[in-house]
Amino acid sequence: MKKDRAATEEKIYESFLSLLEENGPQAVGINAIAKKAGVSKELIYRYFGGLEGLLLQLAKKGDFFKSMLALHDKDLATVEDLKEFAMAGTKELRENKLTQEILRWQLLENNEATRDLFKYSNKEMGKIFAISDKNSSLNHAFQLMIGGYVYFTLLSKFNKKFITTDLTSQESWEKFDKAIEKTIDLFNQEPRRKSTDAN
Repeated sequence: MKKDRAATEEKIYESFLSLLEENGPQAVGINAIAKKAGVSKELIYRYFGGLEGLLLQLAKKGDFFKSMLALHDKDLATVEDLKEFAMAGTKELRENKLTQEILRWQLLENNEATRDLFKYSNKEMGKIFAISDKNSSLNHAFQLMIGGYVYFTLLSKFNKKFITTDLTSQESWEKFDKAIEKTIDLFNQEPRRKSTDAN
């Protein structure tokens, strides 16, 4: 029985993922998922609790943001670990069109369907900032830069420029990555500076 349920859950999830990739998140509904998976709507609600549960599963499986799985597989204990995670994340964000569409959907509609997905994602991302005690202003500066990166990525679909920055240029994105790396260095050097000053 458990094997049957697991197989059915996987079939439902794969149908959901397929429809997301084909039509985008705004065009996906329980009726379409049920039809593609060959199951009843009631079964989807029973197994996943609806669209909210399927989107949460998207995050947990890594299909929303695969780089996030690194937070489970690896302890980000050093500056270089953090840089590696950040660079992998920004690269994935630029390449993962499905993630971009879900982010855009959330921003446009502020819908309930994505609430659990983003609650889970924020909790996981928060682990980045637990590697040591850090200056809170630099903590916020780093998060501001990541938020700006997300914004520029979503903006680049419709706009070629942001003020004087060419969003179609690979060089611009490389400079953004370098800026994030420098912020991470500051983020980790500040406590040592304070310790030196205290002595």
